[in-house]
Amino acid sequence: MSRFEELKRKIAAREEVLTTNLGNIGWSGIIEVISRFPFDAVVLDLEHGTLSVESAETLLRTCRLCDLPGIVRIPDCIPHLISKTLDMGADGIIIPRVESISQVETAIRAMRYFPRGRKGCGGFSNLRREDEGSVGKYNNNRLLFVQMESEEGLSVLPEILGKYKSEVSGVLIGPYDASIMLETPLDIMSDKMTEFIGKVFSICNEKEISCGSFVDDKTLIPRYRNLGGNIFWTGSEISLLSESYKGLCEAFVL
Repeated sequence: MSRFEELKRKIAAREEVLTTNLGNIGWSGIIEVISRFPFDAVVLDLEHGTLSVESAETLLRTCRLCDLPGIVRIPDCIPHLISKTLDMGADGIIIPRVESISQVETAIRAMRYFPRGRKGCGGFSNLRREDEGSVGKYNNNRLLFVQMESEEGLSVLPEILGKYKSEVSGVLIGPYDASIMLETPLDIMSDKMTEFIGKVFSICNEKEISCGSFVDDKTLIPRYRNLGGNIFWTGSEISLLSESYKGLCEAFVL
């Protein structure tokens, strides 16, 4: 079973999933390094990172060669950004700042072929071997994640999952943007944030759909696990590199 098929199985079964984040290092060899570890996928951050279209395409191509699923957080829910990113080889899309059902409908139309959507056919890396030239298999093999970052998103989440549960692979929380929207800026441990996360995860667990959050580092995984999450989208390569440097320097000082 490929890593991609295993990722789909884990998400459907709501088993724990571990991913890591790339937003600034475009060297394709980093995918080969990451693939040596038991990550279920890598997330390329095109919303906040500095990756170019060309570097993202190279990273996604390397993901295919290394059998490591590649998920992309796009800058916004715009049809051509969704379709083009899939054409470059993305196995899934994260839609940031979801606050309306129309955003989800836009994403579905842009990433699914007819009759489930209106995606155009193209892109050298668009198809996976698992798709076997089948429109139906292609549609089932592209993962859609919606990101909750506000009270507005939380309020519409039951409707989204009630209507489009079969199209949404999982729900993710952007804790820092959410903390700003909840008026506890960058305090992701506040009572408001804890309540918000708990409500999002509760809705997802009631609807039997995978959910999780961006996680700065290993120390926060238990927090999101205890709140009911099963997807752990771990810190950026820069923060993880900085953490390693810090440990090295502290050891040197000792």
